[in-house]
Amino acid sequence: MYKAVRKHMRFTYCSPTKIVFGEGVLEKIGEEAKVLGNKALLVTGRTFARKYGYVNKICSLLKRHGVECIVFSEVEPNPSYETVEKGAEVARREEVDLVIGFGGGSAMDAAKAIAVLTAKGGSAKDYIYPKIIEEEVLPIITVPTTCGTGSEVTKYSVLTDRSSRRKTVMVGPGIIPRVALLDPSVLKHLPPSLTAYTAFDAFSHAIEAYWSKRSQPISDILAIESIVLIVENLVKAYEGDYAAKEKLFLASMLAGLAINAAGTTLVHALGYPLTVYYDLHHGLANGLLLPAAIEFNRDAVPDKLNHLVRRLGFSSIEDFIKKVKELLAKTGVKKLRDYGITEDKIAFLAEEAVTYSRNLTNNPREVSLKDAKQIFSRIF
Repeated sequence: MYKAVRKHMRFTYCSPTKIVFGEGVLEKIGEEAKVLGNKALLVTGRTFARKYGYVNKICSLLKRHGVECIVFSEVEPNPSYETVEKGAEVARREEVDLVIGFGGGSAMDAAKAIAVLTAKGGSAKDYIYPKIIEEEVLPIITVPTTCGTGSEVTKYSVLTDRSSRRKTVMVGPGIIPRVALLDPSVLKHLPPSLTAYTAFDAFSHAIEAYWSKRSQPISDILAIESIVLIVENLVKAYEGDYAAKEKLFLASMLAGLAINAAGTTLVHALGYPLTVYYDLHHGLANGLLLPAAIEFNRDAVPDKLNHLVRRLGFSSIEDFIKKVKELLAKTGVKKLRDYGITEDKIAFLAEEAVTYSRNLTNNPREVSLKDAKQIFSRIF
């Protein structure tokens, strides 16, 4: 495959996160935390962690190992600048020296941003890409509770700028978590819809990393394995199979490692406006776009997609696209029109999407405004 894709290979891959995976590894959070700090800010969403007793459990485990725990449980879906700045105020006031993100991508991304602001001061806008966060911030531990974002191992913190209604990102090696604890037992609370949506988020991470301009052999290996796990286990996980959920959990983390090197592309660029303006779950938005995105990019990376197709056991790219559509249908994902979006909004969505140049310049095929409109029309 690589002979066909690259005449000369040159790449760098770095993943400094200690990954601890397996049932019950949440119990290790105290011993991992005590190595990194004495007083932790536990960053979570507003409901899940308290509802199922995880706030008390984590604080108890930390206390057992001599680590004080301060709780910040105000993270909303798609966290805003205002939220992470508020969290940083709490962290500075309490003089914490460690941040723990427990939850989905929103909680973990918020934890990373809070670690930056606590260590460095200023406002969230001061650290948004193209600023690169090279220097270390407060140490971060992540504990994911969904099968999708991979944020537990990435150098990204995606934040919403409410004033401009845009998705923005803090990025850099300085915010890669020190430790990621992946305990599949937390997935027992994940409803079918979120199982599917977060898995489609992971799917988009993997395939976008695979075809991106910044792809490289290590990210490709991670991406392929992630896609195989998702294709084989998504429907079973949606139906409640615990072992299948565990494999999606692994797939999500692998995809996170892949985008750390290779980044994301057109699926994220087109998905962001759907989330910001219409409150579609990020993974749902990406899932809706996947078949059309594969079709759009197929001629730009034919050797790589054919290699992936063979690895999945399909005979053609058409069969692969058909399988993705089948996964969407079997997990209840419909058409764009079924989520309150009217056809007259397509032009606006396309105009917003093409402003995400960070993602689109990484796509293997140039994406024009006309292309974006056609993709939205195809999934409408």
